[in-house]
This record gives sequence, C-alpha cells and structure tokens, in this order.
Amino acid sequence: MDLVELVSLFPTLAGLAGLQVPPRCPVPSFHVELCREGKNLLKHFRFRDLEEDPYLPGNPRELIAYSQYPRPSDIPQWNSDKPSLKDIKIMGYSIRTIDYRYTVWVGFNPDEFLANFSDIHAGELYFVDSDPLQDHNMYNDSQGGDLFQLLMP
Repeated sequence: MDLVELVSLFPTLAGLAGLQVPPRCPVPSFHVELCREGKNLLKHFRFRDLEEDPYLPGNPRELIAYSQYPRPSDIPQWNSDKPSLKDIKIMGYSIRTIDYRYTVWVGFNPDEFLANFSDIHAGELYFVDSDPLQDHNMYNDSQGGDLFQLLMP
C-alpha cells in the first residue's frame, strides 16, 4: 500500500496525457508562471496493454504524505471549509503514514504566509490499525506535543 497526495494528481494526469510535467515549485514561488507540487505517480501503475511495463518494482514507497488545511477560527463557523485568505487564522499541518496521522493546528499569518509553530491551538494523533475511522484522538494521551517537537527541524 502506498500513500498519495492530491497534489500528485496534476503531474500524474499530465504524464498520462503525454504532456511535459512542469518543474517543482521553488520557494518562494509567487512569481513563477507554472510549477507543480506532488509527484508523477505513473511508476505505480501497471499498463497491461503495453509491451513494456513502466512499473518498476523495488522503487521506494511513498512512505509519508503531507497536507495542510486552513481554518478561520478554533470554533467552526460558516466559512470554516472555504475561508478567504484574509480570514485564515489557523493552519493545520498533517503528516500521514500507513500507521498514523498526526496533525498540529497552529497560528497563521495570511499577510506573510507564515505559520507560527510556537502558537499551537490543537493537535490530533490517530493510529490507523486500532482506530481506522480516526474517532479517538490520542494527542493529549500520548504526549503529542513532544512528538511535534521531535519532528521539527
């Protein structure tokens, strides 16, 4: 089983269509006309109708998936699912593996596109084997904050 991210959809579809996949986005990428995040996942497909199979066994698996999700406040409100950039006050950053999902919700400055990792609003930690529906948040029970400190560079 491999983990994939939604951001990999574009480079994968572009590759399937035979289009040139744009280069990865540099940091910062504000003035770049076209770039992409994610990875072309064609190597994970088996093409049985073709003479050659582009699937290459032995390639490293996609072991970690990252995502982020904006929120306008700690409390759900009318624009919680689609806040305007100016309304984003909190950003959730998640790390997902086959075994767990870890999310930390931190303060966010929409004017400078900066997360404040010292301003932690909440955390989530779910173990997939014992909690596949992610109903039991173990963040406060398992020193989730300590885990966050270990993951920070």
